[in-house]
Amino acid sequence: MMKKNRVLSPCILLTIAGLLWTNHVSGQRDFAALPASPDSTYGYTADHPLKLKMGTPAKSAVYAQQFLSGLRTADQQYLLPLFRKTVADPHIPKLVSNIRDRYTEVPIDSKPGLLDKYVYLTSVTKDTITLFIDLYHKGNLLLPAGLEFKTAYE
Repeated sequence: MMKKNRVLSPCILLTIAGLLWTNHVSGQRDFAALPASPDSTYGYTADHPLKLKMGTPAKSAVYAQQFLSGLRTADQQYLLPLFRKTVADPHIPKLVSNIRDRYTEVPIDSKPGLLDKYVYLTSVTKDTITLFIDLYHKGNLLLPAGLEFKTAYE
């Protein structure tokens, strides 16, 4: 009787290596190289939100969570999430007509006028930090003033 060889096939090894390489190259590594914003209100107010659109709304939400999970204060305090809520985007005017899609109830010919408001507590000093995220519009992403991005293994 032949003994089965327990060596992984080259196809499986390539798939695993590809997944590890993709995880290493994309996402968090890109955030670590971001410059800080010269604008002290960038990300902290609804007028200057962090624009984190990355494809579909679901992909944008994952992208935003990857970004937010690595933020630290300048003195290396973690940001502990308190809550998230959706607020109106002050740059999107309210609709004059009230014509809505009958299946989704989303206004027809409108732009999503929504921002996500995240409130965090710093891990040591217990200060609150509020960040505004726009998942529906693209823009140049910078780090908010006073914050840094650190990966989990740094």
